[in-house]
Amino acid sequence: MKKIINKALNEYEIPGESFKKISSKCAKITCVKGNCFIIKEVDVSAEEKFRFLDSNNVDNVIYPFINKNGNFTTVIDNKSYFVAPYYDNNNQIKEIKLQTLKKQLENIHTNTLFKKELSPLTTRKKLEQIFNYLRYKFDSIEAFVRSVEERPFDEYSILILREYHNILDAKIVLANLNKKLIDHIKAKKSVEYGFIHNNPKFSHLINNNQKDYLISYENGKIGITTLDIVKLYIEAEEVDVNKKELFNEYFSRYDDNFYFDYFCFFVLLYYIKSLVIDDKDYVTSQSFVQIGKSINKFITDFNLK
Repeated sequence: MKKIINKALNEYEIPGESFKKISSKCAKITCVKGNCFIIKEVDVSAEEKFRFLDSNNVDNVIYPFINKNGNFTTVIDNKSYFVAPYYDNNNQIKEIKLQTLKKQLENIHTNTLFKKELSPLTTRKKLEQIFNYLRYKFDSIEAFVRSVEERPFDEYSILILREYHNILDAKIVLANLNKKLIDHIKAKKSVEYGFIHNNPKFSHLINNNQKDYLISYENGKIGITTLDIVKLYIEAEEVDVNKKELFNEYFSRYDDNFYFDYFCFFVLLYYIKSLVIDDKDYVTSQSFVQIGKSINKFITDFNLK
């Protein structure tokens, strides 16, 4: 790591004095003047992503420094790195952070927005793959529950069976939402695409001099902007705010119910994918309780039954 840091700093003419590893791919550098920087290993696509965001005047990104070759990233030993200013994480409470994170995602979406027609060929094929996975997962859950019913009840099996009806509710709602999404695709609707962060976490929100920024764009891509809102809802799972009101406010801007249907489908998909069936009953029962309660609250809050 020290060798890589020295090579990278030479590209930016930064006099580094010490460094501290933050993760296997990231380190904090302190220079002789006391300024702090971050060096991070990134995918080769990072250069293109930062150039795209910069060209679209997205201003809530902490852009890397430009190196001697005029690039955001530097290749060292066949790996890409960037060097950028280091700022501490936003220290707001999560209830406030949620509002801020939502606003910053919308900032990116607005600046990179364009409309694209849903493709019956590619979009429907992807949806069919997802629904086939759901059939497999529900079949696996059903087979497991049947095995639980055939054995003597205990404290764990009771928890599993008690929450199973919520899983079945999700199965019905997902089937209905899948039909709605297919109808949207058949209609060849034009929907909002843009650059999505694709990994909105509270830890990725930074504040410097009263301005908020988002970091960690490694998973960023062009996609349907509502996907960020799906992942934001999951991130906010345990935040004690009126999420029904907050997220309904987001969808109230649209005349088309595609975005709400998309949101509901993928939130429920995430919950079902997250359900753990383990050979340890206490692990499985806790997963059923957690996921079952989350599904019930989501379906109830957004009137999906």
